[in-house]
Formats: sequence, structure tokens, C-alpha cells
Amino acid sequence: MKPYYQDSHVTIYHGDCREVMASVGPVSATITSPPYNGGGRNLGGQPNSTVGQSFYGEYKDNLSEDDYFDLIRVTLDSAINKSRYVFWNMQLLNATKKCITAIIHQYEDRLKDIFIWHKQAVAHICATTSPRFACGYEFVFIFGENSSRSFDYSNFPTNGYVPNIQTWYKSEHYKEHHATFPIQLPLYFIQYFTKPCDTILDPFMGSGTTLRAAKDLGRKAIGIEIEERYCETSARRMSQEVLPL
Repeated sequence: MKPYYQDSHVTIYHGDCREVMASVGPVSATITSPPYNGGGRNLGGQPNSTVGQSFYGEYKDNLSEDDYFDLIRVTLDSAINKSRYVFWNMQLLNATKKCITAIIHQYEDRLKDIFIWHKQAVAHICATTSPRFACGYEFVFIFGENSSRSFDYSNFPTNGYVPNIQTWYKSEHYKEHHATFPIQLPLYFIQYFTKPCDTILDPFMGSGTTLRAAKDLGRKAIGIEIEERYCETSARRMSQEVLPL
């Protein structure tokens, strides 16, 4: 398949990740965040954002529970088979709850740990007739070849202290795509769980945050995205010089 964009570190493919991943070879790590099946609507909180604005076009983010789990299952199966480690970011929402519990059960023999992203400045939009918690965290499920909580391939410090909870605030915003995680998230996992020149995969690339982090840390990266406008956004980010860290 012809890449949408390519440079010495990064390759971007425009297409359905379930189809494109069949031609992707082994990688060191997959770091990604799939759509949350919430209808693809922006909830505000970013500069110049419009509440209710759709940020999906080609992909319809309102699948049935079975179809959504099938999307996650097929992609996660492929990622686990191709990767030493998989870092899979999801938030517990009404639309994802059943899928998350199914993932934990179905992949328990490959689930190595669960990382918590503690989110600063949590926005909360809720009808007064339906009170609920403001969600101040997201999961990152970590999968590997077994369920051991040890990571043989890693760059841990000599004291072994790498917390599985971190607080990060999103400082980058892209008007084309509001459902982004902070660049500190992929930087964290790339720094501790990959080596220079390893290859990182993101099958739900979005605005290219994982690829940007990989390039800045001297890794190679492959991104797949079904929305062409996000491929263009990512290509622009990749064409920038490597940022000092």
C-alpha cells in the first residue's frame, strides 16, 4: 500500500487500520487510543471549539456494541501479535464500559498492567437530572506476551521506580481533532519501554501525537488513519523539525 506520507522516521497510511495492519511487520510497541463510540462529538474545553461539533466524517463513531467490540477486538488482536507491548488508552464511558470489561476478561492472560492517566482541569458537562462523577482519569491497558507485571525489555531507572499513575494536561490543541491525548503520554511509554531506532505503531493515529513523540525520541513510527484530514494534519506535524526534549 502506498504511504500517504513518509520521511526517514515516519510512515503514514490512509485507510482502515484493520485492513492496513495486515501488511505492517513486527513493531516494538503499539501506542494508541481508539474512538470512544460516543458519536464523535466535541465536548468543548479547547480554544475556539464548538460543543457538539463532529470531528469524524469517514468513520461513524456510533457503532452498535457488538460492532464496536469487533473493531476493538480485531485491531487489538493484530496489535498484540505484532508488538512486544501494547499501550491501549480508553476512558470508561457508557459507550465503552461493556467493551472495556470484555477486553479485561478476554485478554487477561496478556494484560500486564493498567496505567492511569490523571487528567488536570477536568471539564464536566452533565444534565442536572442525571448527576454523575466528573471523570478525571483514563485507562492505559498494557498488554504483552504474558500477564506478568515485569517488563524485561525496558529502560527503567536503577531504582526501578516508574509510577503507573501520572498527571498530565493537554497543552497542544488542534482544531481539526479535539479527541487527543497529551504528548507526554506516548513520550512516557516510548522512553521507558522502547530503544532508539525501535518502531512504534499507532493504528488510530488521529492528529499524529504518538508519531510526533516517536520521532522526537529518535524512534521510527507507523501511523494509520481512516480520516484523510487527520492524515494531512499529522503530515504537517511530521514535517516540522525534531523538537528538543
